Amino acid sequence: MQSGSPHYITVSELDYVRLTSLLGDREPAPGTAQAVLAEALDQADQAEPRAIPADIVTMQTRVEVEDEGGTRLITLCYPKEADAAKGMVSVLSPMGAALLGAQVPGTIGWTPPDGEPRQVRVLRIDYQPEANGDYTA
Repeated sequence: MQSGSPHYITVSELDYVRLTSLLGDREPAPGTAQAVLAEALDQADQAEPRAIPADIVTMQTRVEVEDEGGTRLITLCYPKEADAAKGMVSVLSPMGAALLGAQVPGTIGWTPPDGEPRQVRVLRIDYQPEANGDYTA
């Protein structure tokens, strides 16, 4: 299970460039989703978009997740696109940072600001840009 601590991930070269630019040069505060994401990116294996496995969550990937509340579709997105009501989860949120690079099926975990650890099962990928030939999403 991936947790709120840094995890080894594979990201597309394009996602890597966009995400490191989004994080900027400032050191994120320890324990934040930004810090988890920054450390994961530091350790990430970068791959050409065409080489990303179809079972890896990348930016703009829509996945079906399950928790005690049932199942739902969510999309990993950039902060400007985030909208909880539409299932758009920012990569800079604790859940989003944990979701990036997750292998599906699997379980991800994170600790939100309230300090209560959470987890969801990632059941399937409904849409992954790279698997659908969209290398610029």
